[in-house]
Amino acid sequence: MSGARILVVDDDPDAAGLAALMLRKAGYAADSVGSGDEALVCVAEAAFNLILLDINMPGMDGWEVLRILKADEATAGIPVAMFSVRGEVRDKVHGMQEGAVDYITKPFSYAEITGRVAGILRRGPRNAAGGAVT
Repeated sequence: MSGARILVVDDDPDAAGLAALMLRKAGYAADSVGSGDEALVCVAEAAFNLILLDINMPGMDGWEVLRILKADEATAGIPVAMFSVRGEVRDKVHGMQEGAVDYITKPFSYAEITGRVAGILRRGPRNAAGGAVT
């Protein structure tokens, strides 16, 4: 789904910038923000096809942002992939239980991030229960 709009949320400007750059190179419209609060403002103002969401951020962490997005009918269908250095199985399982559709660990490669994003976008928007929106 080239041209899809993706929001990268990460307090590390290097990681966010690199991910957004890679996604733009692959043909996506990618924006980045540095906090959970900024992410919620962005999502309220514009439509996104996917959100890549870091966990460890000051203030509102990624888990809290994910819960807010999934609890709101207006944003519950946006697929969210967790995007973190935390690569423990328990973190990945927790992300899926909270409603994430994937979990991308950092560091990441161009092939991995673009391949995972393409796979998520092929599956399309999800409802609050995790099922495909028809």
